[in-house]
Amino acid sequence: MFPYPSGRLHMGHVRVYTISDAIGHFQRMRGHEVLNPMGWDAFGLPAENAAIERNLDPEDWTKSNIQSMRGQLDDLGLCFNWDREVTTCLPDYYKWTQYLFIKLFESGLAYQKEAVVNWDPVDQTVLADEQVDESGRSWRSGALVEQKLLTQWFIKTTNYAKPLLDALEELPEWYGVKAMQANWIGECTGCYFDYRLKVNLYFLLCSLLSFFLYFFSCRYSLDDFTRPNVPNFTLFSQFFLLFRPFRRHLADHWLPVDVYIGGKEHAVMHLYYARFLSHFCRDQGLVAHREPFRKLLVQGLIKGQTFKLADGGQYLRKEEIDFTGKEPVALSGGPVEVTWEKMSKSKHNGLDPQEVVQQYGVDTVRLYILYAAPPEQDILWNVKTDALPGVLRWQSRLWQLVTKLRGARELGDVPNPSLLKKKELAEAKKIWENKNYAIQEVTAHFTEDFLFNAAISRLMGLTNTLTSAQVGVLQHSVEFEEALAALVLMTAPMAPHLASELWAGWWLFLDPRKPSKITKVLQQSWPIVDPQYLEVPDFVEVSVLINNKPCGKVAVPLQVSKDVSRVQHLVLESAVGQKHLSERSIKRAILSPRTALINFLVEE
Repeated sequence: MFPYPSGRLHMGHVRVYTISDAIGHFQRMRGHEVLNPMGWDAFGLPAENAAIERNLDPEDWTKSNIQSMRGQLDDLGLCFNWDREVTTCLPDYYKWTQYLFIKLFESGLAYQKEAVVNWDPVDQTVLADEQVDESGRSWRSGALVEQKLLTQWFIKTTNYAKPLLDALEELPEWYGVKAMQANWIGECTGCYFDYRLKVNLYFLLCSLLSFFLYFFSCRYSLDDFTRPNVPNFTLFSQFFLLFRPFRRHLADHWLPVDVYIGGKEHAVMHLYYARFLSHFCRDQGLVAHREPFRKLLVQGLIKGQTFKLADGGQYLRKEEIDFTGKEPVALSGGPVEVTWEKMSKSKHNGLDPQEVVQQYGVDTVRLYILYAAPPEQDILWNVKTDALPGVLRWQSRLWQLVTKLRGARELGDVPNPSLLKKKELAEAKKIWENKNYAIQEVTAHFTEDFLFNAAISRLMGLTNTLTSAQVGVLQHSVEFEEALAALVLMTAPMAPHLASELWAGWWLFLDPRKPSKITKVLQQSWPIVDPQYLEVPDFVEVSVLINNKPCGKVAVPLQVSKDVSRVQHLVLESAVGQKHLSERSIKRAILSPRTALINFLVEE
């Protein structure tokens, strides 16, 4: 989603753009072309109201805010395709909105008629039903909404209701949103009744059935949307089409969008209008596709701790509260209700991203956002939780690994695996296995479920394995060197600045026979799983336990490793079985269904 240029980014912006930036870096490292655009949703009453309050021209106010917010995005180290930047209040953008409206009008989908509308007396504008809260007040001005009869423009979206409903079946990766859209669109079915009047009265007494049909079709089918001007979330619905306005070869090359990132609140507004316009543009021959987005990544909110008076609900600043007791109380007297709510200036629970970045660093903030919760869940911003200390410790341990490698390599010449002892060889093999497992898991999280918190946890696990390695393994193991390289590369999309420094450090201690020129970490290829790791082994090493105590391992053919009687027979014939079980009475043998393990219960 493109931000509204209010002048400052908020933490919600930081979350959505951190996610898109990480995905973009990952896909580039896999060799894909990536378009990660940026623009400004710059039309609307807030700019006009803010300009009036400050006695400024709305255009000057908006352009100044764009400049400021662009600087903030640069400070966050976000990688956008700035050559595709759009600003909706500029003629080179909105001329295409006007063009689309004319196309809708020519197709009979845009028309005028009188209608009762929601009128905001403060902002002097019409509101959609979705812009009126449960108290009947405007979502922005807070004014009590009035009902007014006005001549309105309508867009006949109902003409596309059936194809839009049917096409949801073609969107398997719209998790949690398809049902919401299907319920929003609904199936409008019914019958036409022509009643003959028995008495010429000035009103018609209709049956309960006809009243029900009228009420149901009006309240529970998809209404045509009405506005005095096209709503901003409709304008926003065209962003994905207008980076190079309607150049067919470019649209066909880039579209549909592979990943849409945004909040679930857009499920039945922005996403619906985006789909409607995409279907319409396909029918007009402007694009080749009907559906605009392949996959949805629905993100939750970042919530801040909120304090308000238990009586009256007035929001309080922290400095207006006494925290010395067991329960917080207002300095003015009275109990305080503590909740977690969406960050807002009016609730005094917001955070300035710039201040947070200055305190903790860009990559720490990025990692915290990705690690604190899965994308679809809300984050309760609290730096005292385990998430922030966890990512701080992890970054420190990554630095220590590179330092350990340097210290080990300074003890001798180039790595010589032939010098590794048997125990060290086993440790090197474990590192190799953990590296491949981490690559497999992290790649899946980036491509399938976007569970970046799980990806970071897996990288922390690989870090633990490398941290526990002996000096001999660091000094002479190629596996350690390759695993550390893979660890840094997989960290790069999420913490690019840290990874760049780690990568430079890793290059300093490579085998001198390799090229010495340091290349940028984000220009490297994403690590892949070694083919040998994917090979199915012919034999499996089964751990043998006797009365829950380990006594050795036995290699058994893979094809019989799940057959308890066959495994028991092979163990009894092995050296381990001859030594520990030949003269003992076996009561029962238990083969683990999850791991290669068999437990013999014997009489003592």
